[in-house]
Amino acid sequence: MDADATTAGTVRLDDGAWAEVLAQLRGYVRSRIADPHRAEDLVGEIVLRIHRNLGTLDDRDRLAHWVGRIARNAVVDEYRRAARARELPVPAVDDPAAADADPAGSLTELAACLRPLLAGLPPAQRRAVELVDLDGWPQARAARHEGISVSGLKSRVQRGRRRLADLLGRCCTLTLDARGLPMEHTPTGSCACGG
Repeated sequence: MDADATTAGTVRLDDGAWAEVLAQLRGYVRSRIADPHRAEDLVGEIVLRIHRNLGTLDDRDRLAHWVGRIARNAVVDEYRRAARARELPVPAVDDPAAADADPAGSLTELAACLRPLLAGLPPAQRRAVELVDLDGWPQARAARHEGISVSGLKSRVQRGRRRLADLLGRCCTLTLDARGLPMEHTPTGSCACGG
């Protein structure tokens, strides 16, 4: 990155340097954020952070490291924001709003559909998915119980989830809400859940 030092000792970026920074940021962010629209928004937010704080940088040799740190922090902030957005409160059993949370019973039906599909997984993957996703065990506890490393269990869970999603996609069409949660499912062809 080519940056010029001003007389005050702060770093100033010329048009060529800004273009290089922008290209590097786009590549970095797009490799870490799946949604291309959100990735582009995040690049804009990072550029704004850089522009607002560029006056605090007085050593042009540290520019690349400084920009990289801002970008990494912004991506981490985005992951945290997305995680908070996915967290949904579980309604109490006696909560009247709970009856409206799943009016068609889609989640209940979908959950019933997943059980038979688990039989299509290899035994090690099925066991890992059951322990972690269905029984709610922490991955470290499940790994100890199965006598394998945590990374080994994580691998089994990830492969099992991908295989389960593939099996589900073959037998059902899902309609998701804005949060990415299933609103309804429609069995297609011969579905393992008998739909």
